[in-house]
Amino acid sequence: MKARIIQFSPVLGNIEANFEYHNLKIIEAVKDGIDLIIFPELSLSGYQLKDIIFDISRERVDKVLVGLMELSKNIDIVAGLPFEESPGMIYNSAIYFSGGVIIHNHKKVQLPNFGIFEEEMIFKAGENFKTFKIGNFNAGILICREILFPVNAYLYFLQNTDIIIAISNSPHRGMGKDGFSSHKLWERLGEVYSINFHQNFIFCNRTGFEDGIGFGGGSFYAAPGKGIINMGKYYEEQVIDMVINEDDIRRSMINSNYLRDEKPDIILKELNRIIHG
Repeated sequence: MKARIIQFSPVLGNIEANFEYHNLKIIEAVKDGIDLIIFPELSLSGYQLKDIIFDISRERVDKVLVGLMELSKNIDIVAGLPFEESPGMIYNSAIYFSGGVIIHNHKKVQLPNFGIFEEEMIFKAGENFKTFKIGNFNAGILICREILFPVNAYLYFLQNTDIIIAISNSPHRGMGKDGFSSHKLWERLGEVYSINFHQNFIFCNRTGFEDGIGFGGGSFYAAPGKGIINMGKYYEEQVIDMVINEDDIRRSMINSNYLRDEKPDIILKELNRIIHG
């Protein structure tokens, strides 16, 4: 399967302009023979929504969803947007479009609400980490801060997940001698998940500035048993392509089969002891 990351800077609050950009990149990807195109977290709206969330009506979003469903007849699409399931119940969602329909809607579970982040003021939290099928692959989605909790990727690991699609709006923070520590954090986790959980790990992060906050880019692809093999630039808009191969998953599991040797029943027993004991 050929996949493509679109690392770019959405226009804050302009659903229509962002959809037109998605449309352009999707048409280019179809011409290039790409099977799956991935956009960052909240790619259709921008991140610092705050009060303008109320100006992003369900009707505007619904038109975009219909447009993306139509485009997905030729290519699978992952896009991020504020999804209003019922009046006032808005989720930070990553939606997977395929074959003209929505086949999965992951609603962000871990909403950061500290420092520069105010997501709990805007969004309702999701409640699960469910897998879905992409052809022969079993897939799962993580959104930004969810990546930082290894137990979330572990939940997908226990569901025999082949591909993790991780979309993000990560600022660049923590300058050190090796660059921004925030970039290194994602990269270390991508290495761990791809090697220890036998997962194709695709990390798509945005770029640009909103309200003085700079978003870092640095998107990458980490292959099962190998770690990061393809990485984008920091800060710049970029297109990053990769090929996902079923044989890589099998080879990783034969070399060191952590899933075979996992003991989730013991972990469940210990969790119950720790939580309730």
